[in-house]
Amino acid sequence: MPAITLKVDRVSRFVGAQLSPNQIADLAAALGMSVEEVGEAEVKVEYNPNRPDFGSQVSVARAFKGLLEIELGARRYSARPSSVVVEVERSVESVRPYIACALVRSLILGEEDIADLIALQEDLHWILGRDRRKIAIGLHDYAKVRPPFTYRAVGLSEIRFIPLGYYQEMTPQQILAEHPTGRKYAWILQGKDLAPIILDSRGNVLSFPPIINSSLTELRPETRELFIDVTGTDEKTVNQALNILVTTLIDLGGVAYKTLIRYKGKRRQIYTPNLSTTKWLLDPSLASSLIGLELSTRDIVKALRRMRLDAKASRGGVIVSVPPYRVDILHPVDLVEEVAIGIGYENLEPVLPETAGIGALLPASKILDVLRRFMLGMGFTEVVNTTLSNTERDFNWMLINREPGVKILNPVSIMYDCLRELLLPGILSNLAANSKNPYPQRLFELGDVIVRNDTLPERAGRETHLAFVICHSTASFSELKAVLEEVLRLFELENNLTAKDYPFFIPGRGAAVVREGVEVGFIGEIHPSVLENFGLYMPVVGCELNLSLLSVT
Repeated sequence: MPAITLKVDRVSRFVGAQLSPNQIADLAAALGMSVEEVGEAEVKVEYNPNRPDFGSQVSVARAFKGLLEIELGARRYSARPSSVVVEVERSVESVRPYIACALVRSLILGEEDIADLIALQEDLHWILGRDRRKIAIGLHDYAKVRPPFTYRAVGLSEIRFIPLGYYQEMTPQQILAEHPTGRKYAWILQGKDLAPIILDSRGNVLSFPPIINSSLTELRPETRELFIDVTGTDEKTVNQALNILVTTLIDLGGVAYKTLIRYKGKRRQIYTPNLSTTKWLLDPSLASSLIGLELSTRDIVKALRRMRLDAKASRGGVIVSVPPYRVDILHPVDLVEEVAIGIGYENLEPVLPETAGIGALLPASKILDVLRRFMLGMGFTEVVNTTLSNTERDFNWMLINREPGVKILNPVSIMYDCLRELLLPGILSNLAANSKNPYPQRLFELGDVIVRNDTLPERAGRETHLAFVICHSTASFSELKAVLEEVLRLFELENNLTAKDYPFFIPGRGAAVVREGVEVGFIGEIHPSVLENFGLYMPVVGCELNLSLLSVT
């Protein structure tokens, strides 16, 4: 979990009241943080990744003020108009297509403020950005550059600038190969022959996202105007990260200004940041039933306002206004949780269940545990991936020419727009993420997939699959076939393979696993085009079994 050190004097100043270390620890615990260490001058806590706005001390203090009833409800945030424009060229569409920016003026940043901002930036990279792959943030001294700005992709050796922490000019290619930060994040641009670059009107480089900023725009205590860029592969997440940063800077005394983002190829333009609130309607009966208390509308409104949300009673329930930095509110149940925290968990009386029982594993779970231990004993490492997946990886990269059987109607992110039907694509992604680790690599996953089944009322069914892969320079069909035979022997099943071509296997190097005339799995050598799509440069052999059809579960 991400961690933050709360300085007693600093947090007290932001709150507007002198707090003791123990008071800060109690307030942090009330907000769901894990208190790790309480000292005389600071309190170290870990916070849940679903609250990325807790990555700065001023934002934590904002929440404290609500619990202490120093300030109730949501603070109003706004961004003024400005003449700053960012031109987005079509060349970035295949590399890193989205950008959102803001200008914040009238700042007086001390060294602690800058350290706080950089810590928040890195936490956002991890929490929202998937280690900069999904989003990356640049913070710049606006006084050193001149708009309008251009966001374009250039050849890896086409441009030169001095990267942060260096004193000589380098090309993007040299940065990826030689600079410590470049080497650390080079995997994000692996297989790309273009580098995304942000330039000002004089041709100065601001940033090479998601790798590194230029030394030209490095933040210093004398910085009074700050320009923020957030680039990424998911537009919603890009804007969420920008909103968290901008509201934090406003809380630090800054004045925010909008930036016009003009997409040349799409004939589209938007202003960022958008600091408007989001409206929700909460049914009081839902809050009462889930929390276990008879709550009046007034109780609910008061609790939500203590959590720095605006709330007012209406005929249909409670209208809740969620501020732009609260990216964790996705469902009315999330608002119920806010009500519970606002009331205080210490004020909720625990109730024993009416019935008592002793928990035990289902027989099928016991069998799966035996299989899991067996695979570990065969030298495989277990991985666990999410059931939510995306069409691009699971189908396009796997050369499967059809739509997913179960798609998400209104996906929050393009990273999760369908439910997985196979485990194999996820394991190939795991191999790609571990491409710099020693070989051979032997991975397996035991988990559920969701397949289309129109005979069921919900038109989808769950199956339990086992998938395993071997990756090294001489990985072969026969090597993995030996493992498959041992797996089948574990359950006293015969090994019956029938030659069959699959789009993700090399032609002639794949086979179906058949039991009593029914196909229950497949095995083969992964097609080179699939390996290239995943950024893999070693041969891979893979197998996947439907354990539900094997009567194992």
